[in-house]
This record gives sequence, C-alpha cells and structure tokens, in this order.
Amino acid sequence: MEFPRVAPESLGIPSQAILDLLDELYRYGIEMHGIMVLRHGKVCAQGWWKPYEPKTPHIMFSFSKSLTSTAIGFAWQEGILSLDERLIDIFPDKAPEHPSENLKKACIRHLLMMGCGHETEINDLGRGDPDWIYTFLHHPFVYEPGTHFLYNTAGTNLLSAILTKKTGQTLTQFLRPRLIQPLGMSDIRCQPLPDGTEAGGYGYSLTLEDMARFVQFVANQGQWEGRQLLKPEWFQQATSKQIENRGAGWGGDPDWQQGYGFQFWRCEPEGVFRGDGAFGQYGVVMTKQDMVIVIQSASMRLQAVLTAIWDKLLPQVSDAPLPESPLYHVLVHRLENLELNPMLGMRNPGAEASLNGAAYTPDAPTPAMTDLIGGIGKFTPDGGQLQSLGFVCQGDDVRLRCVQDNGSYDIAVGMTGHFAATEIGGTTYGANGRWRAKDKLEIELRNARMAGGKRFVFQFAGDKLTLTADSTIPEIGGLADPLPPTLTFTLQEGEVTTHTRMYWEVNG
Repeated sequence: MEFPRVAPESLGIPSQAILDLLDELYRYGIEMHGIMVLRHGKVCAQGWWKPYEPKTPHIMFSFSKSLTSTAIGFAWQEGILSLDERLIDIFPDKAPEHPSENLKKACIRHLLMMGCGHETEINDLGRGDPDWIYTFLHHPFVYEPGTHFLYNTAGTNLLSAILTKKTGQTLTQFLRPRLIQPLGMSDIRCQPLPDGTEAGGYGYSLTLEDMARFVQFVANQGQWEGRQLLKPEWFQQATSKQIENRGAGWGGDPDWQQGYGFQFWRCEPEGVFRGDGAFGQYGVVMTKQDMVIVIQSASMRLQAVLTAIWDKLLPQVSDAPLPESPLYHVLVHRLENLELNPMLGMRNPGAEASLNGAAYTPDAPTPAMTDLIGGIGKFTPDGGQLQSLGFVCQGDDVRLRCVQDNGSYDIAVGMTGHFAATEIGGTTYGANGRWRAKDKLEIELRNARMAGGKRFVFQFAGDKLTLTADSTIPEIGGLADPLPPTLTFTLQEGEVTTHTRMYWEVNG
C-alpha cells in the first residue's frame, strides 16, 4: 500500500500551519533531517533536508524501543510469552544464586514500563559486555518492580533477548513476517550487541517512510489494509500510562512528565503519545485529530520540537476540509528545496589550482575517511586504514580522493554553498566546503544514515597538512560521536609536489 499524497487543506490542515511549523523549528535552531505529516492515513506534507534523503535509513536510537514493544505485543498475542513471567525464570542461568525479593518479582511487564526496580542503568548499556544479561540481573534491584520509573535502555535490550530466548529468532527476524513485510517496510536492520542480541533499545535505522508506516500502524491500533494484525488491546495498554514518571530527572520538560506506557511516551496535549529517539527522532500520534507526524532530526532542544507542533500546527487543524489555498504551492516548493543551513561557499582559485592532483600521506596510522566522518549513531566502524588523502580541483568540481588499504573513492565537495552527494558502499555522504582563510579549507561531511557529522578544517603549510574536526552537535559523552585526534599528513613526492609546496610556502 502506498500512502495517498494530497493537499493539506483537503484534510482540514492549512498549508499556512505547516509553513508556520517549519518556521518555528528554524527559529528554535532545530537541525531537521526529515518530516512527514499524515491525517486519516494520507500524506499531506513531506520533505528531507539535503543531504538527507528518502531512500537512506536514518538512525532511530530509542525510537527503536517502540518497535521492540510491538514485537513483545505479537509474542503476547501468540501465547509465546506472558507479561507476568519472571526474569529469573526466563534466565535462571544468569540470575544470582540468592536473588533479592525485588528481583524475584521483576517481570516482562516491568521491563516494558521502565519499572524493573533498578536505581541506575548498567554500565554502557551492556554494549561492551558479552555477558550483559548476567550483569543486568546482578545489578541492584533497589525498588519494588512497578513502583519506580528509570529510563532503562538495557532493559529494552533484555526484552529483545527474551524474544530470542523464546523463539530462536532475532528481533528483526521475528518482526519481519508479522510487521515489516505486511506494512511494506524496507529491509530494516538492527545493531547487534556483543552476544548477538539485537539492540532493541537503540539499534534500528529506518527511512522516513518506514517510520511513517509503523507509526500509522500504531495509530490504527494494529490494523493495516483491513487486517487486524495485532489486537487493539495491546496498543490500549502500550500507549496508556503504565507508570508515573513525573520528576524522574528529565529537567521538568512537560512532555517527559505525562506518564510512560510500554515503550511509548505520553504527551501533554490530551490524547497524544509518541515514540521517541535521541536527538529528535519522533513518531507522534494525535488520536483526537487522527494525525501522525514523523520527524528525523539532530536536536539538542527536544522539548522545543514538540512545543512547535503543539503551538503552530495543532491549534489550526479543522474537523472539516478547507478551501484550496495558494499557499499550498508555496509549501510544496519549500518542501522540495529543503537543505541544512548552507555554509556559504568561499572560493580560493589559486589554492585549488595548487592542490589539484596533490596527495598527502598520513604521518601515523589513520582510520578510513568514512570512520573519521563517523556520525552520531555509528556504533561499528567500517574498518580499513587511510593510505593517502588527495584533492581533485577542476572548476566547480572539487573532490577529496581517499585511498585506503581496502579500496579508494572520491567524495564530491559542494563549494557553492550547497551539499554535494556521493554514494560510498551504499551509503550517501554529503559534503559542503569553503575556504575560511587562504590556507584553511573547511568541509562539513555527513553520513546521511547518522544524526550528526563532522566539520573538518584542513590547514596547509609547506608540505604539511593538519586535519582537525568538530562534531556538528555540541555534545560530549553518551551517544555522542567521539572526535578524532588532530592528524598530520605529508605531501607525497610527485610532479605536482614542487608547485604545491611552493604555493603554501608563499601563501601559508
């Protein structure tokens, strides 16, 4: 099934309201990657901010939890498990010899509601621990299960492990015939943990369309194309308040204080709930309006994204269709030409001419360029070592030439204020560059699967190149992308070497 594409006015939504929402998100400084607005199962607005695009799956972080919850719902429906099964009965070989009374009471239900009884999460969510289930069950269960909310990503990963223990299938294998294929989603994948368990707490990547299909399925309470795939009773439980989370350490933001369901958050407006991932991966369901909004972004102001929806879009929604509006064509044009805030292009013809054909060798072992770019959500490196970094500069065609021990590729760099796109190993990379000074080239590089990228500064002096990088999101630690150290390179000997070195000696 393809979603019908219609004008928003036909669904009672003014084009002006969506334009107002886009303006508000821009005013808040939200880095948007993709948005889709649906009502009554029809799409009335969609867009991607270049270099992000329709075909490339985007890291979902904790939005993955809602998929994991739905998998547990299918298993519950089929009698594979009971929500009241105790954790120590499912993993007797991983449990303490003398479990505490609180651990004895902890059930699948408590994992779903983020109320298993932990006071803190296990270290690193178990990402570096091959026996993380043992660690989870030996972590102190301080509170009686069901009485204390703690956002617990490792607990969601444990739900994935329970499903695998019960079925012999990974989370995605289990979901494929029940959800992924019936909904016409793409071949989605989930990041595995060290023991092979799929990280149902943070590991999925989805296209915006995949995301919209799943959220619309949830809004339909398990119905798709006239078939009831999952009982409405599951979603009535999963999206209603199962545990109090007010004052649970989320800074007082109202949409993190409205109660928590089974891996879904309740929102402040009546009848609204959401799936929610780090840096602003949102699937919002407005039940009273029969509306769905899905957003992919890289925001540090998570409440601001939701507040913009409540303030600028929701109040303007009508129960009846509206007259056609000339602003619809303005909206369509804007949605077709979205791009991350462009870095204005500044050219340096002499420097570019001197670099054409030049190649620099790293002074120390250096990871592949795609790993230097990294990105928030890139949990596994591509591997390989960078052998040389070169430049091709011919008119408006500027490219980074990356030669590695496992292959080579060119990355096109937009030098006119817009991102140029390059596909490497099935992944789209965007690059936008400018000269910050006569000897400093700045290039912003993005992996379109990730929530953030890097801003690299190439500093030239004589036969030396120094490379430094900053993240596009100013956050350190947690899920944030670690920065590479300062790297140095030496100009390779060759026919362009003398000209290049002399240029930087004179102009550096």
